[in-house]
Amino acid sequence: MTQAVTLTAAMRANLLSLTQTGNQLSSTQLQLATGNKVNSALDNPVEYFAAQALNSRASSLSALLDGMGQAVSNLQNASQTLSSITTLVNQLTSIANQANQDLQTITTQNILSGSLAASGMSSGTVAAIGSSGTVVLTPTTGTQATFTIVTAETVNTLVNQINATQGFSAAIVMGTGSNTLPDGQTMTAGLAYLEITSTNGDGTISTAGSTAGILTALGLGASSSIYTVGGAANDQVNFSNVVTQINQLVTNDANYQGNNLLSGAAGNNLVVSFSNAGSSITVNKVDVTTAATGLNLAAQNVSTAGGVTAALTAITTALTTLQTAAASFSNALSVIQTRQDFTTNLINTLQNGATQLTIADKNQEGASLLALQTQQQLGIEALSLSSQANQSVLRLFA
Repeated sequence: MTQAVTLTAAMRANLLSLTQTGNQLSSTQLQLATGNKVNSALDNPVEYFAAQALNSRASSLSALLDGMGQAVSNLQNASQTLSSITTLVNQLTSIANQANQDLQTITTQNILSGSLAASGMSSGTVAAIGSSGTVVLTPTTGTQATFTIVTAETVNTLVNQINATQGFSAAIVMGTGSNTLPDGQTMTAGLAYLEITSTNGDGTISTAGSTAGILTALGLGASSSIYTVGGAANDQVNFSNVVTQINQLVTNDANYQGNNLLSGAAGNNLVVSFSNAGSSITVNKVDVTTAATGLNLAAQNVSTAGGVTAALTAITTALTTLQTAAASFSNALSVIQTRQDFTTNLINTLQNGATQLTIADKNQEGASLLALQTQQQLGIEALSLSSQANQSVLRLFA
């Protein structure tokens, strides 16, 4: 039978005190090592789970913050693209204005020419016309003009009527054998040529005679050539090239992470979440392709006056569309950046709140560690003193 070891009350009290001191010492050392006064739910359930909730919300907001950052980049990309498109559209304005100037400087535009075969011509005066009737001049755009021809009047009379009409001019040009028509044909010596010109760039002139044979009476057959001399040939080429670049910029190069906010049906609206509670903003896509803004190459041929007018009108409309889209994106970008800053500050607040619940005061814990170590040493000394009575008994057997 094993006999129990008998400890005095003083020794048991000292041992209990040393055990408690050792536990406190271990806890203090852990707090100093981790920097936290609450390391698990066992330390302080209320503060531990409260800190966990704050950190969890901060983590969720951090994920949303990444999405806000990508949305900002998407909108910045769209805004930069709109700025580039606006520059190109302004370039179209310069091209159209240049084309208009080129049209105004051309003096022999849209010429209807033909040889006058009538006899009796002297010093540019053509013999009397043998039939009465009317000649109608119709420009592609602009006002149609009708001229009455009386039997026995001269072609000079018709020329004077045409010259007195706004938008048209006419002249009898004598062929020398060395001068040429606008199409490059040599004007035969001894013949006269009637030139009818649109002076305001209204497009190709066509003719019609209300009396059969009236053109023949003028010396102009029904197959008389119509010559169109447009503006500078490269104006329309330059206009077309810039329009093509706008389309390529919108449809090919404005994508960000697979989404295009500028190409209408080809893109998607941008939805940005600000919190798990449902706070968000939707940035609607726009369509700034040339088809949507009205920059139609077929209708805006800047080699004609009508085409220049149509182009300038379409450019004004396109610039308005671009400015509206830029303002909308700028407003959305400002909202997202404001929410981004707010979320960043909120995350810091949540993390600071969680830290305040769990962080240890290292100065206090350091002082506690020193005090516990001192207390432990004192406990060991006290235990040693309480065992001295037993040691006195041992001396009796020495």
